[in-house]
Amino acid sequence: MSVETGQRTFATASAEDIRALREVLREFGRSEIRPNVRALEAAGTLPKEMYRRIGELGAFGCAFPESLGGSAMGIEAMAVCAEELAYAYPPLSAGMNMQGATVPLTILQWGAAAQVERYVPGLISGRKIGFNAMTEPDGGSDFVGAMRTRAVRDGGDYVLNGSKMWITNADVADVGIVYCKTDPAAGHKGVSAFLVERNTPGFQTRRIKCSVLGSLMTTNELHFTDMRVPAGQMLGEEGEGFRIAMSAMDYGRVVIAARSLGLARACLDASVEYADLRTAFGQKIGNFQMIKKMIAEMVCDVAAAQELVYGTARKFDAGQVSTRDSSIAKFFAGEAANRAAQSASEIFGGYAFSDELPISIYLNYAKLWQTGEGSANLQRVLIADDALGWKSLDRHQRAPRKLPQ
Repeated sequence: MSVETGQRTFATASAEDIRALREVLREFGRSEIRPNVRALEAAGTLPKEMYRRIGELGAFGCAFPESLGGSAMGIEAMAVCAEELAYAYPPLSAGMNMQGATVPLTILQWGAAAQVERYVPGLISGRKIGFNAMTEPDGGSDFVGAMRTRAVRDGGDYVLNGSKMWITNADVADVGIVYCKTDPAAGHKGVSAFLVERNTPGFQTRRIKCSVLGSLMTTNELHFTDMRVPAGQMLGEEGEGFRIAMSAMDYGRVVIAARSLGLARACLDASVEYADLRTAFGQKIGNFQMIKKMIAEMVCDVAAAQELVYGTARKFDAGQVSTRDSSIAKFFAGEAANRAAQSASEIFGGYAFSDELPISIYLNYAKLWQTGEGSANLQRVLIADDALGWKSLDRHQRAPRKLPQ
């Protein structure tokens, strides 16, 4: 079945299709990801071949039409893939945002036909790597107010100067979306978005070393020095960058919420298994009331996060895209993942620090994902302002300029 909303068709897969897709991704995680984590980490860089294999499974293409190489299964299917990849190993799930939502879905929604055809098939197949450059060194959540990167029209080009910070996978990427000020005096109406290829002269990347995150997801500082970008590489129209960014984050938050859910599940399952095996004071530690308390709370958090994540995804598939819903799902799932990771670290004790177990990775990624796509504290403010009736979370909800079929 498919539902028309504006100019976009959101396809919805059957429950049987969703279950089959989940099992494919779950088996891939069991047989191909977890047994190879040490070797992949030792290689020290993003595993492009693994991305291609994930792309071949269809994980990145769920929200895209078959004409572009997607499966047209919808946002719920995309969330399933994100959850299962995060469950298998959190760093590898970053591709679900860069390859399956934030970058290619934004191009699909706002790009000209030639842009869509040029970039989307490669991204969702995993053959090309994408990045999304919004954050700058002087600001994160306030990306408009802190934006210093400028794009100045010069004939048939725009000349970009400035820098970005904490940009996932940019050092190994092929193409990304870069947000710039084209009219600094116009506030959020002066922001524009450009499609930028990494080999463009004047574009430099510097990898920021983050040992606690492992090596399978990189983060980078970007510098643009008199970088010329053809006007035809603008995404949407001049001044539409803020609207484009807001729509990108609606979908990005659903994906990162699903990734947080997968991480919370991984913490729960690891904790249950360990509590049933580990003994102390002559009995299994699962018999201790504090251990039971933490496990029970994880069970409830996972169940609640599942309802929020998949309830939101199904609304999106029905054309009911809502910043409010995605913000609530992202916030709660992020909190649930943090509580689960902290509880798992207490249950595992000293073993939580061992590189032979993924508990420290769970802790670090749970905290990281509270920040991505809008920090936890920012979500608190937005959700509270919406509840108080002061500022609607859905105030920016408008149909995109055009949606290529």
